[in-house]
Amino acid sequence: MDDYNSINEQKRLEALYSYDILDTDTERDFDDLTALASAICDTPISLISFVDKDRQWFKSHHGLDARQTDRCHSFCSHAIQDPEHLMQVEDARKDVRFQDNPLVTGSPDIRFYAGMPLLDGDGYALGSLCVIDQKPKLLTKSQQKALQTVANQVIGKLLLRKNNRNLILANKNLSETNSKLKAAEEKLKEAIADLKESKDKIQNILDIVGEGIGITDSEGNIVYTNRRNQEIFQLDEKSMLGLSNVSSEWNNRRSDGSSMPHNEHPITVALATGNPVVDYILLVSDQNGNSKYLRMNAMPIKDANGTVNGAIGSFADITESYLWQQKLKESENSLQAAISSANLGTWQMNVQTKELTASTRMKELFGFYPDEPMSFPAAMGQIAESHRQLVNDIIESSISKDEPNEFEYPIVGYHDKKLRWVSATVQTYKNPGDNTISYLSGTIADITERKMDEQRRTDFVGMVSHELKNPLTAIKAYAHLVNRAAKNYNDNALEDKISKIDHQVNRMENLINGFLDVARIGEGKIKLEKSQFDMADLLKITEGECLNMITSHHLVFEHTTIAIVDADRNKVEQVLINFINNAVKYSPTDTVIYVKSFTKDGYVHITVKDQGMGIPGKDQGFIFDRFYRVESDAMKNKKGFGMGLYICKEIIERHNGQIGMESIEGIGSTFWFRLLLV
Repeated sequence: MDDYNSINEQKRLEALYSYDILDTDTERDFDDLTALASAICDTPISLISFVDKDRQWFKSHHGLDARQTDRCHSFCSHAIQDPEHLMQVEDARKDVRFQDNPLVTGSPDIRFYAGMPLLDGDGYALGSLCVIDQKPKLLTKSQQKALQTVANQVIGKLLLRKNNRNLILANKNLSETNSKLKAAEEKLKEAIADLKESKDKIQNILDIVGEGIGITDSEGNIVYTNRRNQEIFQLDEKSMLGLSNVSSEWNNRRSDGSSMPHNEHPITVALATGNPVVDYILLVSDQNGNSKYLRMNAMPIKDANGTVNGAIGSFADITESYLWQQKLKESENSLQAAISSANLGTWQMNVQTKELTASTRMKELFGFYPDEPMSFPAAMGQIAESHRQLVNDIIESSISKDEPNEFEYPIVGYHDKKLRWVSATVQTYKNPGDNTISYLSGTIADITERKMDEQRRTDFVGMVSHELKNPLTAIKAYAHLVNRAAKNYNDNALEDKISKIDHQVNRMENLINGFLDVARIGEGKIKLEKSQFDMADLLKITEGECLNMITSHHLVFEHTTIAIVDADRNKVEQVLINFINNAVKYSPTDTVIYVKSFTKDGYVHITVKDQGMGIPGKDQGFIFDRFYRVESDAMKNKKGFGMGLYICKEIIERHNGQIGMESIEGIGSTFWFRLLLV
């Protein structure tokens, strides 16, 4: 039996077993049907036969004493092979399939056989309704149709029997479930009664405790509150018992004033984990709207089986002491900032009033005199117009999102008109005594020299790149002349070499253009020459060139099928080659470099994975910055300007793509980019 038939036979047997009919007692409903079939077809024998794995078993056996026979002798086993049609054998002695069958040569001396397959709702032939005679014959058309009708009745009764059995089983399960639910309900009632009894016993004791005490059920609903708890929240017992630990009336907040998620509340944690929570500080509001800092402990209540069915929370009002601690901490932080920011400008601004307080160093950087006031509008006015809106947007974002930011921008001194570049930080904080008042604070550092150094590097790169283009143009012209001569002399070998030289010259030209891109990027002049092309073709070409040029490492390419993008082919190739060259440069000889492309979510993804030195975690966030180079012993002999990855990032992002890397120091790195498919 081939695999397909084997699978179908297995499914057929599973369908048969699902009716739980085999080896069951005789049933009159089925016996009536075999008697009817025998009468209709004028045969002495009629059977309802189910074909098992190694046997055929008779649910009803009219005119025959046997309950089963071996499947290898079964006529019905042949009948179910064509489940849509009646199988008739006019004279089994003349049929090569059955003439040697012991059921033909011996009892019950079968001559005529007709079997109508019994098909269930899924089309599986479970067996057949068959009629048998000891003399040759054929059924008339009306007998065949009637036999089909009786077979349908057999299937109908089989389905009814199955459904009744399932219904009985479902009713049994439902009864068991109802019993369990009733038992659970009784246990819950007992637990609640026990909890109420415990509450009454400790009521008098807890009312004289100096801390607020609250008891909840397993859902966090308050079932008990002592007198001190009611005093803290300025709420009577009846009103409090209608609330839970996370009701909006408490206005639960973290100690920093941010909203507290429900699952972070100490009572919720104690109920969920079964563990106590100790000395948790939170901020709440009483019913008069007054904010209060509470130190809270939460303890789960467990029954004898260790099941958590409630929790106890205790509160201490620490508002006064907490505010004093915060003021002390604020003073300490200000002092530490002043010490550590020896040459940094510092500032603070009231978000509501825009009142700015600036240090002497900050005034100096903005070109103001030390004793001269500097307002927020005046400070914004000294920021170069090209960056003024950006700075304003960052400040507004810090206020609205309550997030710190770090950014760079140029300023022109108020009095000295001197151009300076500064690096600034900004963060928000609230007045501990009044959370409605917010402040911004930050630092200012002079980075003019670094910015000028970057500009000098950019100018140098641009100048050198221009100078390199002249001899490269001459080489390209000479190569063109030699190529023409090779064609004239039909020198195919020389022509092939010149073609490769020309390709490498083009690559060198692209590399020089990349250097020029550094200067253009800074000036916002980089241009993309887009066209539609297949990234799979680009990888195939790159694979051929790399396998010819790179012999120090093992390159493994894995291509996607077709990936059409609308992009600058030369610049995308420049990114890919840069990734591969870096992998060669920073990984040991004879290691494997994997280059892979695949499509996903409307993008083509390109990855280059090496087994090299990896990148330290402290450097990974800056690896795509201009002129950035990792400083380590392993990098001492690695040459470079720190521009390659910066150019790659600019190229991909100007295509509205994404670029990134993952790296583990000492194990290797994976650099990737993705572009939108057409």
